[in-house]
Amino acid sequence: MNFYYDIVVNFQENNYMFYEWAESDVLEYIKRVPIFQVTTKVLRDLINNNIEVDKEFLDSIYNKTKLKKGFLEYVSLFVSKNGAIVLEFASDGKVIARSGLQVNDECNVMEVIYTLPIFRLEYKVLNRLELNKDLRLESTIKDFINLEINTLYKNKEWEKIVFLYNEWFLKSDPNVGEMVQEMQNRLKGEITDREFRIYNLIKLSYNNV
Repeated sequence: MNFYYDIVVNFQENNYMFYEWAESDVLEYIKRVPIFQVTTKVLRDLINNNIEVDKEFLDSIYNKTKLKKGFLEYVSLFVSKNGAIVLEFASDGKVIARSGLQVNDECNVMEVIYTLPIFRLEYKVLNRLELNKDLRLESTIKDFINLEINTLYKNKEWEKIVFLYNEWFLKSDPNVGEMVQEMQNRLKGEITDREFRIYNLIKLSYNNV
């Protein structure tokens, strides 16, 4: 079995590029991990789908991934000429977490794949991962503002809704329901500087409580 050494991973349920990693994420420093070169098609399946591998493969990688302290039971690094991904599996063979690589790590991995044979991974595609068109930060902002709007409406805090609407759209509306609808519709589109401003305004309001 071939191993790769010294990489940083950010295990999440979904795929996040390194520039979407958040400060609150718990990064893992892996000292050693099994590495397998796969075809571009297989790597595409691994990135875009939830998959399940067989017991034979799980047994082969069991406790082979070493951390600074301890081991991870079922983790492997998969690489092709077009990219790389680290997957963590449950004992039933299903993927439970995934991580991309930082730029330096991915470039270094690409340098060693020519010494690796193509590995024939046996797996089943269970379902396609839901594609999130928004960057992670944009999704966070949308969810945060939506939660605030819904909470204010539920608590009948009309004055705060009016204030938020005025700050956001620089206009007023006599109908609270229409204001809420317009704000929620706006969040279905792309995030702009105005949404960033509203996001920071809401956070500031909680910091001042």
